[in-house]
Order: sequence, then C-alpha cells, then structure tokens
Amino acid sequence: MIRLGITGTETSVGKTYVGTVLLGLMRRRGMRVAGMKPIETGVKADDPASDALRLRDAAGAEDSIDLVRPLLLTEPLAPWVTLSRSGGVLDLNALDVAYRSLCEGRDGIVVEGAGGLLVPLTRDLAWDGLFVGWDLDLVIVAGNRLGALNHTMLTVRAAHDAGLRVRGVVLNNVSPDRPGIAERTNLEALAELLEPIPVLPFPWIRKDRPLDYALDIADENGFATLVADRSRPAV
Repeated sequence: MIRLGITGTETSVGKTYVGTVLLGLMRRRGMRVAGMKPIETGVKADDPASDALRLRDAAGAEDSIDLVRPLLLTEPLAPWVTLSRSGGVLDLNALDVAYRSLCEGRDGIVVEGAGGLLVPLTRDLAWDGLFVGWDLDLVIVAGNRLGALNHTMLTVRAAHDAGLRVRGVVLNNVSPDRPGIAERTNLEALAELLEPIPVLPFPWIRKDRPLDYALDIADENGFATLVADRSRPAV
C-alpha cells in the first residue's frame, strides 16, 4: 500500500491541491485510494473550501467526512494551541481508528497535515511523530518564492531527524505573476542541494482548469515517482 503524508514548508503553499493531484494520479492508475485530513483548522463544517472535502472528493467521495476529518477546529491555530485555549484534549486513538478504517481495502492513502511538519498537535507530538507512527512516506510541498531554499532544507532535515522517508519535494508555483530571480533559480538549487531526493516543479494552474489537465502536467513533470510502489527506492 502506498502511504503518503503531505506537509508544507509553510502555510498557503498548495498542499491540498498537490494532495488531490496525487490521489488523481493513483486513481488514474487503477488504484483504490483514500484522502485524509486528520485535523482541519480554521474552517467551519459546511465550508465548501474545506481541504478535507476536496481530498475526499479527489479520492472518489466514498468515505464519511468524519473519517476523512476526525477533528475540526474552527480557530486558525496550531491544534495544541486551540485545544489548550478551550481546555480540550486531542483524542489520538480516534485519529488512529479513522486512519486504519480508511486504509482497509485501499491501495493508497494521502494524509495531509495542517501547516508545517513541526506544528504541535499536543505538547509532545507534532505531525512528524504522527506520520512516523502511521508509517507514511513524506511529500514536501514548497512554495516557489524567495525563502524556499531555507524552508525546504529545514523541513527535510526535520523529516530525516524524525526518521521519515522523503519521497520527494514539489516546488509549487503559487502565483501567476512573472517569476523573479529566486523563482527562476530555486529548482536547480534545490535539486543539487537535496540530491538524490527528487525535486519536481509544478506550475501555477487556474482554478477553473479540470483536474485531468493538472494530472497530465504532473505526469510530464515526473510525479510518477511519488505514487510508485513503496518497494521502489525512496530517500
């Protein structure tokens, strides 16, 4: 089974969109898949822009939203912070149960974190620990802008320190604006700095484009390495 965890180098770098693309690529290859956003923050239950709903739909819309998103927190804060403010406690067992249920009968699963890899879920647990516990390979989404080198290198180092396998880095163009010198040089620099980890470019795509359009571009840009059988080498 292909088990992928998605994290970002920071917020608003396109994690959810990349997650839907990975799910779409696996379905295109005939796989039965599930998407999961274990903890979603900063939205209401009926928000059509919910990351969890988008992941569920990309996976085929077969699963209950309560499995795809076991915990919803309306404040746009780290889970540990918002739970501490309300006196709540994270039910890790509920997350584990939902994850195991989504894995049943599936060939692949994509689990998206909220924010970056070290965002705290509890005082002693961040996304890196949860992903290790669920035996996920990591896909890092980096926004292609000034600062991407530092943010990406820090995230890769944190992943390796936690014992996570990094499947690849997606360098995502987050703006339709004409690229500056940082945007034009980030890909080559990261590819050299992170070798042999694949660094894959992904262009900015208009929201009205169909998913198949994005899947074609992803296939052209080498995303097959991210959805290949786990027995193939990862770093």
